[in-house]
Amino acid sequence: MRSYTNFFLIIWNCLWAVSMVLVRCMSDGLLEGGDSIQHYQIARYSWSDPELLLHHWGKPLFTLFASPFAQLGHWGMSLFNACCVLATAWAADVFLRRIGGLARWMFVPSLMLVPVQGTMVFAGMTEVFFGLLTMLVVRALYEERYVLAMIVVSFMPFARPEYIAFAPFAVAWVMMKGQWRALPFVVTGHVIYGSIGRVVLGDALWAFTRDPYTWSKEVYGHGSAFHFLGNAFDIYGTPLVVTFLVAPFVGFRLWRRRPEERPVLTLLAVVGLLPVLAIWLVHSVLWWKGLKGSLGLFRVLATAAPLAVLVTLYPLAFAGRPSAISSAKRGWVSLVAAGSYLITAVWAFLNVQPLPVEPWPYDAFIRKVGEHIGDIKGKYGRVVYFHPTLGYYAGLNPYDESTAWPCWGFDTTLADLGLRPNDLVVWDAHFGPNEARTPVEMLLQRPDLKLVELIVPEERMEVLGGHVMEVHLFERSDGVRTEVTIPVLEPGKGFLVEVPHRLDTEACDDGAQDLCFKGTEFPMEITALPFAVDGSLYAVLRISGSFDQQQAAPSSVDLVFSEEGPSGKLSYWSETLVQGPFRFEYRIPPRQPEVSNKIYIWNRSGAAIRMKDLRVEIIRTIAS
Repeated sequence: MRSYTNFFLIIWNCLWAVSMVLVRCMSDGLLEGGDSIQHYQIARYSWSDPELLLHHWGKPLFTLFASPFAQLGHWGMSLFNACCVLATAWAADVFLRRIGGLARWMFVPSLMLVPVQGTMVFAGMTEVFFGLLTMLVVRALYEERYVLAMIVVSFMPFARPEYIAFAPFAVAWVMMKGQWRALPFVVTGHVIYGSIGRVVLGDALWAFTRDPYTWSKEVYGHGSAFHFLGNAFDIYGTPLVVTFLVAPFVGFRLWRRRPEERPVLTLLAVVGLLPVLAIWLVHSVLWWKGLKGSLGLFRVLATAAPLAVLVTLYPLAFAGRPSAISSAKRGWVSLVAAGSYLITAVWAFLNVQPLPVEPWPYDAFIRKVGEHIGDIKGKYGRVVYFHPTLGYYAGLNPYDESTAWPCWGFDTTLADLGLRPNDLVVWDAHFGPNEARTPVEMLLQRPDLKLVELIVPEERMEVLGGHVMEVHLFERSDGVRTEVTIPVLEPGKGFLVEVPHRLDTEACDDGAQDLCFKGTEFPMEITALPFAVDGSLYAVLRISGSFDQQQAAPSSVDLVFSEEGPSGKLSYWSETLVQGPFRFEYRIPPRQPEVSNKIYIWNRSGAAIRMKDLRVEIIRTIAS
């Protein structure tokens, strides 16, 4: 009977894993775009460029195990992570077999439906693999295979940096058990990878000296120490959070009443519960202080998800077996409880991440630009780019230096940026000014770079650092550009260019020469602004002034710029006006004459508003 149970349990777990991979294959969108793509490309091309197996940021151990799956394509990374979940379930089953019943059947769906865990399976990220390693260590300690546990721990630094919050507890357990002979094996991974690094990189300590997490908070920022705690329901889902808070109290009661369970419960507390809390604490402090390149990303807590599910499921399932209840009744109660949990978990997951994954506007824009680069790359000798996903959609091999250069910044102190004639430089506002520390103004000012195209999204969007998302394509060749400023509206002078306009204004109460608008919904409209001109590379629309809300409610007045073409909307840019001075700029690529444009105020408050020193100007950049 037990063999049949194990067989059907394997089928059950595999069905969940296969379903996740199928949903990934049905999805048009990618999760964790830039980082997910880099891990995939490092793993995929490590077979042709073995030095990538030591790529520190790529996580060498993850790269090693994921590389066969990466040869299938990006979806293969999801397949690898699904296999990691199955292996995690195998490792956890040594505990769940002690309970029996539904506990063994609940582990995989409970883990898959943790929002941060399931989404990382889709994304093909490293956190799922690290979670597997933690469970392998816990199983090895339970089975008293202390040397094996220390060997696995020794390789964890090459899988994820969260080892720092897990390894001390595993080592402490080995010391508590007096297994001193096992402790030296905790350096096995460093010895092996250090020896390889000495031969390949000439640095035996490369794991320390080449730490990639050195970005400062000036780039990635920082936030509240309670950032992760305040978002716990989105990270782990309501069912797991609620039951996780109850489980320690249930486990402590079991520990007191059932002496035979104390060894297991103590092990799960020391090497399960405490590392979960430590991982949360470490990441909270790093984000609070802006250290080690922390960006406050939820996904990092997927590393603790398997442990969190195990330390929650074990005591609650064990406590749900009271002998006073008949076997039949206990079965029905268990089914109702498990079914309710899974239904709630599905709801919580889909509330965080609807399935299949659809591309966000940002992702759709990156894909559109990347495919465009793929269409034109044959005209150029090499594509130099910053955004990894652009290279992925362009079909570039980032490790083939003859066709691609995934650049992480230029040394602006040098006259020569290292570009070759006929290089195509793809600058984006996300990676360019942040990770690559390359402002677009520096590229625009160089006489050896010719701007060939500006690409902007349909709707204005801000990315890391508050930069407005846009992509500039430069060609490595000599070129001259000139700027021409066209004042459209100036304070005290009115309109200096004949453009259709409407201003619903009235005399100001204090007699000032400001623009006092009536409380209509659209009190200002300026159309047909002169952007198009022969030889124009792009134009910048600059609007500045000072806004007085008067009786208007906060966040109820927007300044909007929009463009319409024959096929519909081309762009929509909206800025909420707040009390005081403002200055907005919007870069516009060349447009056909049939494209119409409009600046207008959208006043939803119904109250009068006031503008002081309102100025509208256009700065054309022209190739000459």
